[in-house]
Amino acid sequence: MTETPSRLFPARAVIVVLGLGLAVMLAASLKERFENPHLSVAVEPRPVMSDAAGADAQSIGALMRKVAANPQDVDALVHLVEHLVAAQNWQAAETFAQRAVALDSANPAPLYLLGVILHNQERHKEAAEVLEGVLKRKDEASVRYSLGVLYAYFLQDPAKGREHLAVGLADPTGSEELKASIRQELEKIPPPAPAVPADPPKEAAPSGKEGEKKAKKPSGSSRERR
Repeated sequence: MTETPSRLFPARAVIVVLGLGLAVMLAASLKERFENPHLSVAVEPRPVMSDAAGADAQSIGALMRKVAANPQDVDALVHLVEHLVAAQNWQAAETFAQRAVALDSANPAPLYLLGVILHNQERHKEAAEVLEGVLKRKDEASVRYSLGVLYAYFLQDPAKGREHLAVGLADPTGSEELKASIRQELEKIPPPAPAVPADPPKEAAPSGKEGEKKAKKPSGSSRERR
């Protein structure tokens, strides 16, 4: 199977970025696609469950029970979605993320997670739309970085990608590590070509009676000289 730029990243990379915190989750997952171009999108099921996977399954079960006991607990829903993302259970993660967004539409955390989920499902346009919504709730350099990479590499809009990256770079609250990543991406994305100035409009040739008047004018002037 031929790999395209949008299919070079295994879903398991999100497990790594979860440890870095929600603020840089999508940014790290997007970056991983380009730093590991030979990774396959297919993830083989593991025949033996590791201790970490077993512990995560137990956490998911406990959070499921907690959410069932109190369906309005947004914090529990967000934690459940994080664990489901780590387990690559995208369908369940999307369902609970949507529920958390519906319960607390002003909270950027579940909306950001939803963007992560949509991106990992190859639904990049929807992911960008969701992350644009995150900006309306909380404008952060990490979200700008994620949008910049999404637009530049997955939505074929490098100009818009550069715009988001530039805003993220100017954010004083962004970490130096994140800003270094933004600078790297800005160096990769070519700047927009300078606009070519349009030729000035040519003056239209006189026509009709106006043209006749201008044509007769020289002969009138010669009579005056006599």
